[in-house]
Formats: sequence, structure tokens, C-alpha cells
Amino acid sequence: MTIRMLLTMLLGLTLASANPTNDAPRFELRRGEHYFRAAGRPTFVLGRNPAGMTPRDYADHFRHAAAAGERFVRIHFTYFPPNEKPGEIDAGMLRAWDAILDSAEQAQLAVLPVLGVWSDWNDGSHKETWHTWDKNPFNSVRGGPAQKPAELFEDTVCRKLWLQRLETFVRHWSQRRAIIGWEIFSELDLVTGATEARAVEFTERAAAVIRAADPWQRPLTASQAGINAWPKLLQSDALDFIEIHPYTGGGFGGRLDELILKTTRERLQRYGKPVLIGESGLHSGPPHGTLDVAPRAEVGIRHAIWAAVVSGALNGRALWWQDGYDRFEHADLCSRYQQAAATAAAFVRDVDYAGFAPVPCVLSAGLKGALLGNDRLRLGWFRDAACEPPEWPVRPLPGQTVTMEAPGDAWQIEFIDPVTGQTIGQSRLTVRERHLQLALPAFQGSLAVRLKR
Repeated sequence: MTIRMLLTMLLGLTLASANPTNDAPRFELRRGEHYFRAAGRPTFVLGRNPAGMTPRDYADHFRHAAAAGERFVRIHFTYFPPNEKPGEIDAGMLRAWDAILDSAEQAQLAVLPVLGVWSDWNDGSHKETWHTWDKNPFNSVRGGPAQKPAELFEDTVCRKLWLQRLETFVRHWSQRRAIIGWEIFSELDLVTGATEARAVEFTERAAAVIRAADPWQRPLTASQAGINAWPKLLQSDALDFIEIHPYTGGGFGGRLDELILKTTRERLQRYGKPVLIGESGLHSGPPHGTLDVAPRAEVGIRHAIWAAVVSGALNGRALWWQDGYDRFEHADLCSRYQQAAATAAAFVRDVDYAGFAPVPCVLSAGLKGALLGNDRLRLGWFRDAACEPPEWPVRPLPGQTVTMEAPGDAWQIEFIDPVTGQTIGQSRLTVRERHLQLALPAFQGSLAVRLKR
């Protein structure tokens, strides 16, 4: 979705698919690895999708993100100012975006720039909620070279000029330590007239331009709407990591945690590439009248954040309306979610994700959730199976168990309240016939677990 609108940060976060030079950022995503690597250690990050009208708006978002322990932001650098010409970048707008990147660096946040977005290339002919083709300087009605949006995906003057603009961005920002990768385009499949074959060719040409212009060879991605999947695109060498945009609807009805777990693990298994949650939410549409403004929606959002922690994804949180885009729909959501990921960020801060993979487990009837880890350290998150939308009711839930295969003789277990981040119990369990059974303490809503061999 969208209206116009991984990591050696300055702590050291960046993302590179090849070994960078000594001057390049030291936070990287290496080919064949499924987590960011900071200071030599695989790590999981929390982050968001900030939005605003001025650099100061973004600085406020960055301040709140850093205070919550988040380290990553995905930003749409896609707006076309009224007087911008096709293939060029308005100098004033570029200065504003430079100021935004300065603020991100000062807040020690890594940035994934989004360099193209579907709404600018959608004419509304399929009744899309947002479409701004009429404001796009590439549109022939405004003096541009394209009669229709799909010319972006064809061998046209339009595409040549857009790629020229793309190259200008990358060269201009190529020495920015805060930038950890490039998102070529957000939600390719919503471009009017898009097809898989056209989108793949476009993405591969754009990837070649970026790789030629970026001396640090940061990794690349491009996204589709929701959890849509064009196999040829996801398999293409143009994408170093896969991006998903999980919004609930259809058969998931607000269960964003389940959608994140299912989609992430399916993508990992099928394509073998790292998976980034680019944006997400309880509903993709404007928040008024949806679950995003339900009285207890924060419970569903918290469940989604913790599900991401144990999903196998690169990151978590990555909300949409709650991260800043609420302002364009006059819905006050952002202020209520500033600390939504703080306890999850604290939970994973010192965790070495080396060798982490989904751990099969058997849950008792009252539970939903998942385990992730290796043969020495595992993380789990489980919720009451009855704590579901639209009310997300909570109740005391005793007597639940989780059973898994486990090596060694014994494991130390710590139980954590996801709301407060506080330890609520510990135990030592003996491995019997290579299996471990956790008897969970009574809890309400959800429970996080850390297991050490």
C-alpha cells in the first residue's frame, strides 16, 4: 500500500552483500545469512516507517524510535515537487531529504530509502484508494514523456529518465553511513498495467544501475503489495532480500501475528533469502472504521511485534498508520504507539542470532506462537489462543505446555512478561529422550520465553 509518501549505523550499522571497503559501514547483511550483523554478531532489529511534512517531523519520529531502542527506519523518498522535471531531482527537496538523513545519523538509526512508489504510477482505473499519476511529472498531461503509467516498465524515454533520477539519488547518497540498503520500488504490482515479466525486467535494470553507482554494494530489494508473491521477481538476483507487507484481512481477520509468522517462514523456506517486514498493520486501508482504531488494538499490535521476534524475519514493528502515516488520515495513532516495541527491543538487545532458525514445537490446545533459535539458545513467544480480534480478551491461563526436541542434558528457562519486560519466573528443565517440555506459568494475554542450554 502507500500514499507517497538493514545495519553499521553510526553505532556501526550498514548492509552489504559483498565485502565493503574499510571506509564502508560495518553493519552488514551477508549473502546466505538471514540476520543483520552488527559488530560481528547477527542481530534482530526493531524499526518503523516514519512520515512527515518537514525534516523536523522526521527528527521527532527518530527521537522516539531511538528512545524505544529501535535502530532502523524505512523512508519513502518518493515525492515529486510541483516544478520538478522528469529525470531530475528538485534541489530544495534534495536538501530537505539530506536534512532528514542527517537527523537519522544523529539518532544512530539505519535507513532503508524507498526510491519509487506505486501511487505515483497508478491512474485509479481499478478504484485504488490512492493514485497520483495526475501529479506525476512523467505524465504527458504535465509535459512528461509517458502516456500511461506502464511505460515505466517498458523500454521508453520514461524509464530511461526515471533510471537517470535513480542513479542521481544513489551517487549523491553513496557515502552515507546511515543508508543500509536500497528499496528500488514499493509495491510494483500496483502500478497500472504492471505484469510480472515487466516488473522483473524493470527491477533488474534498476538493480544494475544502483550496483554500478554504489561503491559499497549495499543489498537491494523491491516489494509487492501485502503478501503477494511473483516467484520470478523473488527468485531474481536483483533482490538480495525479500520484503513483505503483511496487513490482515481475508482469512486472518486481524491476526497480524499469525500472518507474520506464516508468511515469513513460507518465504524463507521457498526462496532461501532473508525476509524484511517493510510495512504492516491490522488493515491496509485508512484507519477510520478499521481494527487499527479498535479499543484494544494495541494488544494485536503487540502480539505482531513479538511474533516477528521469533518469526525468522530480519526485523519487527514496521507499522504503517501507527508509525506516522496516520497524520494524513487525521487519525491520532502514532502518539499511542511510541513505546510499542520497547520491551521487544530490550529482549533481543544482547541476543546473538547466529544460527537461529525456526524450531518445531508442539503447543497445548490453549496456545498459539512459535520458537526460534539454535542448539544453545532459543527464544519463544506464545499467546492465549482465545486472545483474538476484535476484542482481544485476556484471562488467567494456567496449565499450558510447549514441547520440542532439544540437545544436551538440561536447559535454563526464563519467562518474561511482554508488556512490562519483567522476568516472572525461572526454572531448570532436564532433557528426556532428546525432548524438553516447558510447563508455562499462568499468564494473561501472552508470554515470552528465553531458553539457555
